[in-house]
Formats: sequence, structure tokens, C-alpha cells
Amino acid sequence: KTKIPLTILNKDGKLNDDEWTVIQGHTVEGARMLLNSGPGLELAATVAYEHHRRFDGGGYPDVTYPRQTHEVSRLIQVCDVYDALRTRRPFRSPWPAPRAIHFLQERAGTHMDPQYVTSFITLIKEWEPRHVALAEEEDEAAA
Repeated sequence: KTKIPLTILNKDGKLNDDEWTVIQGHTVEGARMLLNSGPGLELAATVAYEHHRRFDGGGYPDVTYPRQTHEVSRLIQVCDVYDALRTRRPFRSPWPAPRAIHFLQERAGTHMDPQYVTSFITLIKEWEPRHVALAEEEDEAAA
């Protein structure tokens, strides 16, 4: 997203159609940047390109020939969606973990690979309470 103007990236409201088109271009630009960086980044470029393609074939960018996305792209997509929901954005507060998990569950099988959603949720339910407790401990130590 480094090539997206900050006025669009940090907009405090709904994007218009032109702004949304610019946002969607980050997948192609990211893949291009990685491929131009040298050999060995082909998988990273694939993930950058595909991480907004849906499990059911929708999403962006458009593809000429329908195909399933790479398994690493499907895994990263689940992580990316969860991270986006749990992170403060200019237009909304971060979602609590249970709400973000429910969002993933509702979209398993359509937007996201159900196998990776299930595995991710199992992992995050174990990890998230420890992370929150650690953050609280750090906050108390700083006070």
C-alpha cells in the first residue's frame, strides 16, 4: 500500500469509486514491486497479488483464467482480514476478538478457505488471551 496516497489510505469515511479503484490497485503494485526486487520473491509476489481474491473466485484483482489461489495466499488472507478487523482504522475502532472471529466464521467457504479459518481460529483463541494479558502487564509496568 506504499503507493496509495495517504489522503485515500487515511480517509475518515467511505471511499468513492475512484478511491476504491486506487486501493484495489495495491495488489498489482505490490506484486510488481516484489518481482522487480530480484529473484526469490515469486511466492511473496503471488501472495501480494492474490490476498484479496475470494475462496469462491470473487474479489480482486480480476483474473483472466479462473483458478484457485495459492494455499499461502489463502492462509495470509485469513490473517490479513483478522488483523484488519482488530486494528484501529481512521473510519472505525478495532473490533473485539469474538466479533472478528465470528466474522471469519461467517465467511468461511465463500470469502475464505474454511480449512484455514478453522485452524486460525483454533490458534488465535489460544494465543489472543496471552497477548492481551502480556499487553496489560506491560501497561502496568510502564505506569
